[in-house]
Amino acid sequence: MSCVATTTGSVQCNRFRTVLGLPAHLQACRALMIMSLLIGLAAIIVSVLGLKCTKIGRTSDQAKAQMVLTGGIMVILSGLLTLTAVSLYAAQVIHDFYDPLYGGVRSVLLQTVDTTEYSDL
Repeated sequence: MSCVATTTGSVQCNRFRTVLGLPAHLQACRALMIMSLLIGLAAIIVSVLGLKCTKIGRTSDQAKAQMVLTGGIMVILSGLLTLTAVSLYAAQVIHDFYDPLYGGVRSVLLQTVDTTEYSDL
């Protein structure tokens, strides 16, 4: 962790200096989400070009139907990539929560409950 103190007296700490310093599961989730967004954008473009009301050159109705089908498949692929990224991240959070050696949120919650019990004394 690297901390920087400003002239106003505030301290700002960064746990990771670069994106490459993130844990592997976070990098994988980011990569999956970026691919999902790019494929989704491409799916929208392909689907709009496949609409019957869109005229680009002399494309047949069969070619436009194939373009719409390709756009739909790309949307499904984008959704699967998003589902995979979210599931991977959720699995890691659940694994960390039930790990007895990991403090994390559970220890903060226990400390909060512990201090509120004795604050009335």
